[in-house]
Amino acid sequence: MPFEPLLFFADAGNGDLFALLSEIDRPDVFVWNHEDDSRTWAAPSLTKYLEWRLTGQIEL
Repeated sequence: MPFEPLLFFADAGNGDLFALLSEIDRPDVFVWNHEDDSRTWAAPSLTKYLEWRLTGQIEL
């Protein structure tokens, strides 16, 4: 996944960042790992990301 379309909106607290795909019509949330430059799927939408983050379902 290229770096350019990522729209970062949250910090995981460990250096990793959460992002949306700004140039692609896809609502998924991804997490960018600052140590190995990987991108991993985190949630199907921003709404679910917020729900899961607040309830502790997303852990890094």
